Amino acid sequence: MKPVMRVAAAILLAVAVAVPASANIVRDGDFELNDGSWELTEGWFLGDAGRGASSGVNSLSTGCFGPEFSCFATQALPTTTGQRYDLSFWLYADGVIGPDGFPIFQFDNGIRVMFGDAIATTIYNFPTTNTSTDIGTGGPSTQIIVRNLLATSASTILQLSGYHDPSGIFFDDISVELAVSQIPEPGTLSLFGMALGCLGLSRWRRARAA
Repeated sequence: MKPVMRVAAAILLAVAVAVPASANIVRDGDFELNDGSWELTEGWFLGDAGRGASSGVNSLSTGCFGPEFSCFATQALPTTTGQRYDLSFWLYADGVIGPDGFPIFQFDNGIRVMFGDAIATTIYNFPTTNTSTDIGTGGPSTQIIVRNLLATSASTILQLSGYHDPSGIFFDDISVELAVSQIPEPGTLSLFGMALGCLGLSRWRRARAA
């Protein structure tokens, strides 16, 4: 391999390694392992055989009767002080929608998600998506995304809280990843490649002129 090509390959490899991959820092965010990653107060239920699950068979549902946020699910996340993170999760609320598209049963509910000391989101009276005639059948979940949450320490508490009256609301596939705004653009590699290509072309032209 010619010297200029060796230099180009080395620089491109170094830049590729420097680009961080974004990974979910929530353990058991889909609740399939049930390995104790979450600390649950009384009033949470794990499972329900697919009801409220956006993937797999398990979800986490609140059994806290409203109207106060009186039960909590928490997990300490490894974060970097000053970094921003994106939170996403899937949400389903019990109820039944009739053939006319209007709820036959729709229950009071509420959820709140804390990221450290900051309120990431609070949602009241989340609508059901269950179009069957059976409340136990469930329906499709809805993805909720909250961006650019700031970490203020090396360990950040993610806390879920919720209530319902009288039926449940379900979480699944919870994810916290490095914010999209903080991940270097893939174009960085392209710019390096273009610059090194121009360098190689310049050397080739000089060699021909000689």
